[in-house]
Amino acid sequence: MSCLKNVFFGTAHRADQDSYLVVSHLDGRVEHLNGPIQVFFDRFQHNSIRTERHQRYVASEWQCVDIVYRDGRFERQQGPVEVTFNPFCHSKCSVLQPKRHVASQAQYLVVQYKDGRKEHLRGPQELQEHPLEHERVEVHEAIKLAANEALVVYRRHGEDPTPIGGDSSAPAPSLVAKLTAAPPPSRGSEALVHGSEVAPNASSIPLLIPEMAGQEGTVHVERRLVHGPAVFSPDSREWLHTFSWHGSVRDGKGSKTGYVGDVKVPHALNFQVLRCMPDQMYLSVRDVRTVDDANLTVHLMLFYELKSIEKMLDSTNDMIGDFVNAMSADVMTFASRLSYETLLSETAELSSVANFPILTSRMEQVGVELLKVVYRGYSANQMLQDMHDQAISRRTKLRLEADAAREEQEKRSMELRCRRDRSAQEQELEEQAARHKLSVVAMQREQERQLQDEEFKAEMANERKRHEERMRREREQMELEQSRLEAVRHDEQKKHEGLKALGVDLTQYLVALAAARPDSHLKIDSNTPPSVHLELPTGKR
Repeated sequence: MSCLKNVFFGTAHRADQDSYLVVSHLDGRVEHLNGPIQVFFDRFQHNSIRTERHQRYVASEWQCVDIVYRDGRFERQQGPVEVTFNPFCHSKCSVLQPKRHVASQAQYLVVQYKDGRKEHLRGPQELQEHPLEHERVEVHEAIKLAANEALVVYRRHGEDPTPIGGDSSAPAPSLVAKLTAAPPPSRGSEALVHGSEVAPNASSIPLLIPEMAGQEGTVHVERRLVHGPAVFSPDSREWLHTFSWHGSVRDGKGSKTGYVGDVKVPHALNFQVLRCMPDQMYLSVRDVRTVDDANLTVHLMLFYELKSIEKMLDSTNDMIGDFVNAMSADVMTFASRLSYETLLSETAELSSVANFPILTSRMEQVGVELLKVVYRGYSANQMLQDMHDQAISRRTKLRLEADAAREEQEKRSMELRCRRDRSAQEQELEEQAARHKLSVVAMQREQERQLQDEEFKAEMANERKRHEERMRREREQMELEQSRLEAVRHDEQKKHEGLKALGVDLTQYLVALAAARPDSHLKIDSNTPPSVHLELPTGKR
């Protein structure tokens, strides 16, 4: 019957919901039929029929499915999703874990697109990198400004309408920037800066007013200051001013303050956050020449405060370098009219601000106030320093010898006074020690008597407890023995009553129990009367 069915209807091919049938026709067509389905093989239409399992790609909510089509198109489907592979449409499917970029509240994302655009996304933000849209995605830390810190921010407002290299009948006017100062905000109001909140007591905001110019390719750029406390995240059209100043290099790091005897190196300081608070700086002015041609190095300390950032930006590119040059000029001018000995006697004048006119003038030009200058000493070449040290050594030696003789006499007088006072104090201490010793002995004896009394009382109490415990145990043992004997007597009585109830003569039974038991029993079993000679042992068994 099965053979007849196969002859008339052909072989049945079935596919469930997770499978499909691949039907190859005689005319070359290939058809895919999704299950559940059943198809009978027809040798006049079909070349072959086979069952294939569906290839399913499942992505969770943190995954994605990348699909490459046969025509070259690429598609990414974000999970949760399920994709069934279709050989007619799809070239390849794969489940991937996309690269995620997460920025917290103190961070921001810098997104560079394939078309050249750049975008800044302020946190909290999450972005999954797409291979067709994004060139790169980076996480940057937002700049945290303290109360006395500031940033110089530049912002581009527009692009040149005429492309570079383009053909234009008339040159388009360009825009350049000119710095002006806007009035400060009203007291108590809050000015919102892109990516940050500026403190209400911020100074006037500088603006750049565009002016017409005859140059091409320029755009409108605005400069502004961001004062702390704030958390600043720049926009994609903004960039920060980077300061490059003189500084001291120590352990590979640049320092604005420096240390005694340091050397100020150009471009040692590279920073973006500017401190708007009183500051100080060590400075050593080298190759200072006096009238008698003495070569010295003068060590100073400078105290100053930045008052106007706008004036500083417009007046100098290296504020510390200007200070170093101006102070060196003032010190050399001061020393050039004095001899070596006179300079040493007038070094206190180097702590007066009035002796630094060049430095004061330059600081006013860059918007800085000179607070104080402190003289910290000097150093000379080795020969001059040795001569000066020898003269100081001789003067100091004579003064020390006179002081030593005077101190020797005072020392002897002091020793006599101290010896007299020490003798009286020793006698008083010995008397106090004797009284203390007697009192200690009396206290020890009293304490020993108290300890003996306490030990005797404790011993008597322990003996009484042991006696009472021993009497209690003997009493318990006697009660237990009496109870045992009473139980044995009661058992014997019950036993005898039972025997009497069975008709046993208790008198004979008790006599038999009281009779002496033989040492041994001998039993002889035989069918014929035996003739036995028996010898019993006489010793004890």
